[in-house]
Amino acid sequence: MRTILLLLVLVIHAVGTAAWGFSLKLDGLVTDYATGKAMQARVRVYKNGALAQVCTTKANGKYAVSLDNGADYVVRVDAPGYQGKCITIGTQGAEWAGDRRVRSLEVEIRLPGRIYGTDLSSLDLPLGIARFEPATGHVRWSQTYERNIQAEVRQAMALYDRLARASGQLASTRLHGSILVEALVL
Repeated sequence: MRTILLLLVLVIHAVGTAAWGFSLKLDGLVTDYATGKAMQARVRVYKNGALAQVCTTKANGKYAVSLDNGADYVVRVDAPGYQGKCITIGTQGAEWAGDRRVRSLEVEIRLPGRIYGTDLSSLDLPLGIARFEPATGHVRWSQTYERNIQAEVRQAMALYDRLARASGQLASTRLHGSILVEALVL
């Protein structure tokens, strides 16, 4: 009887824990900052500091990248004539063997065209830092980091907007509250 009870507890525990665990897939969209239109761009994925993957967005500006668990990633997006941007994502945490579920994270990155006289070097810093938890599938963005970088990015983009409007490259005022990186966990 005791053996059956022990086996039952182990089976219930195995079934309950096997239901948790995810891998992460980025479903990205790259758009032109001035027009909002989808654009082709290069996407480089660095895993633990080493270049792991390079792809080009499709004509509709979309790309998909799967990330392994247990690593730190930098995802850099750039295109000729545009200022590149990046985000970082850590995927460390407990995971359950045999679980093949995938969490999709949608990230839109708007690239500003380069304009003489603007310093957009602050955009070389990660515009967002995320942590993915494989056991739960949750993605958390560092709001503290975003608050710290937001003032510098807003200042650079305000100057950029003034110069772009003056040169006719930007038709309307853009909002900067999203730090030019929008993310939505699906």
